[in-house]
Amino acid sequence: MRKPKSSPLIVDEEWESHVWDLLFTQFGIPKLKGYRFLLSGKKRIRLISEVASTLLPDVPYTGSSGLYIGEYSPRAVRLTMDGAMLLGQYATKQIIHLTAEQAKEWMQGESINYENKQRGYVIVYHKEDILGCGSLSQGILHSFVPKTRRPKHP
Repeated sequence: MRKPKSSPLIVDEEWESHVWDLLFTQFGIPKLKGYRFLLSGKKRIRLISEVASTLLPDVPYTGSSGLYIGEYSPRAVRLTMDGAMLLGQYATKQIIHLTAEQAKEWMQGESINYENKQRGYVIVYHKEDILGCGSLSQGILHSFVPKTRRPKHP
């Protein structure tokens, strides 16, 4: 799938449909009514309300419109923490649950052992809380928690 030709000012419906298809294929997240995607920079996906998207052509600068929810590649979407927290509640697959100790290590940016047959990007939970998005490969869960969002030690 090609990237949209347009700037973030205009939503490319073909590309946007492809992103929804990727989210459904990866995580089981259905297309949500009332939202649109924008491509910011080379691969940043931003989510914006449908109403706000109609106003974009009249706004002088829109490079940071919407919420940054993930990174786009033609074969996958890597959700940010905010993207996982917002969209993860609709996910039906690629979900894993951590123990309290695993969650603590993972939130500190550590890769942890996690034996599971799943591979690729996963939505990470502790109990009922979505912690973010990680990458699971060969029994290792890699953390994408940004340094600025990691818990501080006393």
